[in-house]
Amino acid sequence: MKVWMRVRALGDSASVMRRDDAALPPRDEQLTWVDRVADALDAVSPSRASGAHSAENRRSACVRSFAREGARVADVVERQVPLALADQADLVFIMAGTHELLAGRSSPETLADRVDASVAELRGAGSDVVLISTLATSSALVPRRRLEGSAEFTSELWWIARARGATVVDAWSIPDVRARPLGAVERVTLDAAGHRMLARRVIEALGVPYRDGLLPPVSEAASRLPG
Repeated sequence: MKVWMRVRALGDSASVMRRDDAALPPRDEQLTWVDRVADALDAVSPSRASGAHSAENRRSACVRSFAREGARVADVVERQVPLALADQADLVFIMAGTHELLAGRSSPETLADRVDASVAELRGAGSDVVLISTLATSSALVPRRRLEGSAEFTSELWWIARARGATVVDAWSIPDVRARPLGAVERVTLDAAGHRMLARRVIEALGVPYRDGLLPPVSEAASRLPG
């Protein structure tokens, strides 16, 4: 199994990390999919396996999130990707595009072109890249035509992954998505069950052993990264 030591998550509030935000650990339902993937990577890190971790610093795989609430694709491309490049990240997660597409402010093609350029740059620097698809909701708060644009963008992500040697993890089919009222900074969000499901799909793509005792997701949920 491949081991990644510098992992960076990019995107909006769905991709923040909460486990290290406060002195007291957050409750399980507050953890995001990034927190859960980080825990899985910790468990299989070489120093954890060899007992080299100290009580003060148990995490050898350096997982950080540059994600910020309300971030759009432009924020990811212009602010977060350069940070990942500066850190020489060997694994980068990108989850962006859902909110601006549901707001009807951007075209799927324009956003896909920007993501494609960033993925090419990251791959050229030697980073493995995992693209997380957009989220979907059946709520009447979101017009169907805008959901169709989000679906089109997700299909573009699969093309980018094939062209750039990246991978895509499906978040579109996750049912645990909550819609927010018109005017909200972020139109949809994952609930606790959604974060757990997405984490399992990402973990499957990475080839990391499961730790939550749950059955693995369907094989179509993610295309496996090369070992």
